[in-house]
Amino acid sequence: MDFEQIEDKLIETLKSIPYLKTVETYAGQLEAEIESLPIRFPACYVVYGGSNFDWLDGPNHQETVDFTVLVAGKNLRGSSSLRKDSGGAYDLINDVTATLTNKNFDLDIERLKPMKVALVFISKTVAVYGIDFQTSFDGTYDW
Repeated sequence: MDFEQIEDKLIETLKSIPYLKTVETYAGQLEAEIESLPIRFPACYVVYGGSNFDWLDGPNHQETVDFTVLVAGKNLRGSSSLRKDSGGAYDLINDVTATLTNKNFDLDIERLKPMKVALVFISKTVAVYGIDFQTSFDGTYDW
């Protein structure tokens, strides 16, 4: 088991949300002038946030992995509509959280749990929130 397999399953599962137009690994797509970027909204980007290791015995460890799902919405009717209208940022947060929480994707991992939701960016037309998730699994390194 490794974090790449989990990331792939996160993306695959998020694609089941019917109104999302973009679901992919995050690779800096939101770094420039976000309002003018050629992003198909609403969008979700998955990013691996890192791992912590707890050593069990010998070569055996438990790896706890963190992922962030960046949800991005755009609405030209203003910030209230951007957040609260159907398909807005709040719907994205709720739908992503409901879609991923307690899932293990038939992998040998602990069920995914949401840890935090935080505002990343907001303007009059674009809102981006980060939803942090965590899971863990046991592993062994050869020695």
